[in-house]
Amino acid sequence: MANKGPSMDLSSFQDIMTCILGILILIILLTGIDASQIVVLVATPRQAANDDRKPVLFECRDNQIFYIDRTAIEKACEERGAKIFERVGGDENEFLKEAASAFVQVGAYRIDYGLSMTGTFLLSPVESVKGFQFQNFKEEQTTGWFSDQLAHFDPEHDFICFFVRPNSFEAFQRARAVSWLKGFSIACELMQPREPVKLGVGGNRVLAQ
Repeated sequence: MANKGPSMDLSSFQDIMTCILGILILIILLTGIDASQIVVLVATPRQAANDDRKPVLFECRDNQIFYIDRTAIEKACEERGAKIFERVGGDENEFLKEAASAFVQVGAYRIDYGLSMTGTFLLSPVESVKGFQFQNFKEEQTTGWFSDQLAHFDPEHDFICFFVRPNSFEAFQRARAVSWLKGFSIACELMQPREPVKLGVGGNRVLAQ
């Protein structure tokens, strides 16, 4: 009888194949889970040509919404300047000295009055002032603080611009959805966590998308 030689032990090979198959199954499961979490993909909007609509400004910070009322800010700065001028008795040198270190608070923002005299409004967040938080998104589509704010504007003449902080994408997505449902075009500016909002001279022009 011919000698067939020693038998081959395939147990190690089988262990390796089992591990490889386990890894492949895990990859397939993870890929399926990631794919199931993608709800919708929104194409990057294009800027409309010859768009003369005016921006309505909101900030998304700490998952809250804040309305930036530029008219109220400009009025408050004018009133502060008038009070300083009256207090120094019309002395221009004293007025400039005091104005350089003066600040104005309007709602959730602290504004550098001295810089506002150049036409630039530097808005620093006031952390103690709380903004609007979405509680019932379905109701907010028709009633609520944010819907009431939008009711003052017209999609034909205005568009909504959001200044979005890194910790506030959820609030931004909900506010954007409500704005879209009401027919508004949207613009979005990404901000650093504590970066001041800059309006006026030296800032970038905000365009509807």
